[in-house]
Amino acid sequence: MGKFVVSEFLCEQRKELPVASTDISDKSILVVGANVGLGFEASVHLAQLRPKHLLVTARDATKCQQTIADVQQRASIDTIDARPLELGSFESVSQFVNQFEEEGFQINALVANAGIQTTRYSKTVDGWETTLQVNYLSTALLSILMLPHLLETSTPQSASRLIIVSSELHYLANKLSGADRWPSILEKLNDPDYCTSSVMSNRYNLSKMLEVMFVRELSSRLPEPTPVAVSAVNPGFCHSRLSRSTETNPFKTLGVATVKALLARTTEMGSRTLVHPVVEPGELSRHGRYLSCCEPKEESDYVISTEGREVSRRLWLETIDVLSKADPRVQRIVDEHLRSR
Repeated sequence: MGKFVVSEFLCEQRKELPVASTDISDKSILVVGANVGLGFEASVHLAQLRPKHLLVTARDATKCQQTIADVQQRASIDTIDARPLELGSFESVSQFVNQFEEEGFQINALVANAGIQTTRYSKTVDGWETTLQVNYLSTALLSILMLPHLLETSTPQSASRLIIVSSELHYLANKLSGADRWPSILEKLNDPDYCTSSVMSNRYNLSKMLEVMFVRELSSRLPEPTPVAVSAVNPGFCHSRLSRSTETNPFKTLGVATVKALLARTTEMGSRTLVHPVVEPGELSRHGRYLSCCEPKEESDYVISTEGREVSRRLWLETIDVLSKADPRVQRIVDEHLRSR
């Protein structure tokens, strides 16, 4: 059964993870959120493997240019480009895909890494709670809009890869008790009256669980054998900048720093978990799975329970409805390329 077990967590944190060494000179890869943290270190690893093309994103043009320079400083690579992408805006996601198509890019793998962690309730320009949109809805929108491009480069010998960065904290997410009585799961999660301080303190964990559910639903609707191997990846607890927005006072900052000093992996070590499913063979065995320490691991008990599976099914339908209103291409892609579960 999938549970958060402290002893297993500590053991995984100390585990030395493999460094990818596969030849990807014929592959083009997109890494989202590459200017800092796990996304940056993963981009460096991938650049060192000399891909045919490496496309990375950051939130604005200035950060894009700095990301290129920083990656090139660590790994001499000419075949790297960067484009702005702001996941707090559906329009930004659509514009990114438009530019991708206009410039004739191709990708064999997408690493959907960008995310935020905050306990403060706020809404995006699209009217969604920020963590819910950035970590889940916009990530789902980008994944679906890029699906035709991943299908285009897939071959019978090598499926394309879609990697969504989740977390072991999905085990600790609030169970959506009473969801069977909610007219809409997403609207409930977006309701400021529902999003009390206790709910928001668990919002990051919940967003990671929603990502795991999305991976399970998407993978179950792709043809068999799949042309796109979809996985949710746990990078572990790392020395990243993810928690910076929650460190609002010196005492909390000191506490987080102490815990990180005792338990955290280096960001470089954690980034290996992102790179492994992108480049290593055996992608079909990882399809639809939650990965930890580069190996498939069971999802949380709630995700695989009867209640969790029904929530997951409803969440998929609601997500497609919301995203189709944001970008009409979503429904067309679903109709053309996915099947009913």
